[in-house]
Amino acid sequence: MSEPVSDRMSFSAAAEMPAERGRDTYQLILLLSAVTLLLLPFITTFNEFMTAMVMTMQLDGVLREWIVPAEARMVAVLLSPLGVDVSVSSTSIYIGGGDFPLPVFISWNCVGWQSLILFALTVKTGLGGRYTLASQLRALSLGLLGIIWINLLRIAGIAMVAYYFGRLPAVLAHDYGGTVMTIVWLALFWYFAINYVLESKDDEEVEAIE
Repeated sequence: MSEPVSDRMSFSAAAEMPAERGRDTYQLILLLSAVTLLLLPFITTFNEFMTAMVMTMQLDGVLREWIVPAEARMVAVLLSPLGVDVSVSSTSIYIGGGDFPLPVFISWNCVGWQSLILFALTVKTGLGGRYTLASQLRALSLGLLGIIWINLLRIAGIAMVAYYFGRLPAVLAHDYGGTVMTIVWLALFWYFAINYVLESKDDEEVEAIE
């Protein structure tokens, strides 16, 4: 007995949904990537503008007092298994033993809030389809957790570059590497979320019909 035409159409629509719902997000990520790569020399100016906005809203004190010390401790935990001596203060981590360890200062402006803004720019598009609320909350939670990890790894990586290769490579990694890491992570995250985390309401309706 053949399937009803309406059922076949529902299954066809459900099968095509991942590609369609991911297209807008991928296009946005590609656009962000292209703009970022083209404007890398001007990223510093843009960061200064966002920094001024944060200071105007008096959020720099919150970042300095709460986020910087927490990130410094977490970065020290990440670096400890690598076999280097690590100590920490409220604003810096110190790498290497002896009387003159390498200090790596963590500014409130370097904790990664810029990557949170980039993530927020993709959320409306990424979660804009007919998805269940539960799957949207899961995707959003994974995204925020990923932002935390990508920034911890970024700071830890810059610290290790400074320790092994010196100041200039660390400055280059700080100015450009973090942005590239964020763009790559956004692409991987939304690919995973769209294909494996987000659940379409249309799929639930098909199951209900069955």
